[in-house]
Amino acid sequence: MKKVSHFILLSFVVLIITNCSTGSTAYKRGDYYKACMESIDRLRSSPKNEKSQIVLTNAYPQAIKTVEREIANAQIANNQDKFDVIVYQYERANQLASEIYRCPKANELISNPKEYISELAEAKNEAAKQNYNLGLKAFMLNNLEQARIALQYFTKANQYVNGYKDVLRKIDESRYDATMRVIVQKPITSTNYQYSADFFYNNLVAEMSKNSLNRFVRFYTQDEAIQDNMRNPHQFIVLNFEDFTVGNIKETIKTVEVKRDSVVVGQAQVEGKSYNAYSTVKAQLSTIYREISSRGILSLRVLDAQNNRIIQQRNFSGEYVWSTSWATFKGDDRALNKEQKELCNKQAQIPPQQQDLFIEFTKPIYSQAVSYVRSIYARY
Repeated sequence: MKKVSHFILLSFVVLIITNCSTGSTAYKRGDYYKACMESIDRLRSSPKNEKSQIVLTNAYPQAIKTVEREIANAQIANNQDKFDVIVYQYERANQLASEIYRCPKANELISNPKEYISELAEAKNEAAKQNYNLGLKAFMLNNLEQARIALQYFTKANQYVNGYKDVLRKIDESRYDATMRVIVQKPITSTNYQYSADFFYNNLVAEMSKNSLNRFVRFYTQDEAIQDNMRNPHQFIVLNFEDFTVGNIKETIKTVEVKRDSVVVGQAQVEGKSYNAYSTVKAQLSTIYREISSRGILSLRVLDAQNNRIIQQRNFSGEYVWSTSWATFKGDDRALNKEQKELCNKQAQIPPQQQDLFIEFTKPIYSQAVSYVRSIYARY
């Protein structure tokens, strides 16, 4: 009984798959293009499939009628996307013809499929002209949103006819005008720390630029803006270290008495025999802890380049503490354990340079600032 049920289920699944792949379902829905494509695909693997033969024979004339009707309707309606529709329909018809020629059985059934080669070329030229003119119209409005619309039109025009007129130059111009141009101003500090501030600034701009790839926003350093002879930025990002201290030293000494019991301190003679003498040994251990702390606050302001109005503003704080420790002792070193002896053998480490300490406290500021800028410009 189970074998019969499995056979029926398998037959039902095969029937469904076969029915779908012949194109009959698409034909019944009136999707004649899809019906043709599915039946052709089926005839490649099964040329004798009668259902696919019938579907293709019936669906192909209807598909061509649909193409010609849609083209006629587009010409009558005369909408601004008229030639986009016409190109699309001609391409579908030509794709059908190509697929039929590539399938022997389908070509046997449809021996001379219709192709619209010259018509498609003419329609593409008209579509390129249409999109180019729409791009010019949007571009002349001279604002960010319209420049992005213009870029879409110019790009589409170039897709229809590569290098149409001066469309490649228009694509570059509209992309430039569609991009929010932001100049990031360098924070100025005292001479002692300017090198480190510049290091922070260059890394910050590089990371911001990396995160803005494929977006309509570009960050410029001040030098890049000068090199590009930029006269019309949209925004400024102003960075300033409002308050910072570097190299604050704090040193503490902790002194404890350590001891160890039952330590061999010599030999004792008892009735002519020698025995170990045990006692408690002591030492005074002084551990020195030295910390050098650096901290600061960076203010980040986003300004409108036209009127210097503050659009966004936030402060970010960072801190870095460098530390070292070592120890000295007085007394019997046998009172010390292994770790205490190692600590006594250490020397005070040389602290990092002031420039390096500055860089270290800016690291948490850097990550905060990148995330903040990313959130501001995420919509571009």
